[in-house]
Amino acid sequence: MKQLSFKIQCYISLVIIACAFLFEQLFKIGILHNVCWILVGLLFAINPVWPQAWDWRDHKELKKGVRIGGILVIIIFGFFVRYGV
Repeated sequence: MKQLSFKIQCYISLVIIACAFLFEQLFKIGILHNVCWILVGLLFAINPVWPQAWDWRDHKELKKGVRIGGILVIIIFGFFVRYGV
């Protein structure tokens, strides 16, 4: 399977968050926003991608950095921030 580009993955993340906001407002389920941030973090932790401008760096370090960023998104926005709960 072909790996997603950084641009496509950011668009997918934006759509996930926008849909979460919409469904949260329609169905009054506050935890849904946190669940979708966890999905976005998992998306970057499982499929680490970066912008082409950063491609000159060591790919091993970039992968590790993007995965750490994905885990931080899960911890901060998924567990610590309480959207509507």
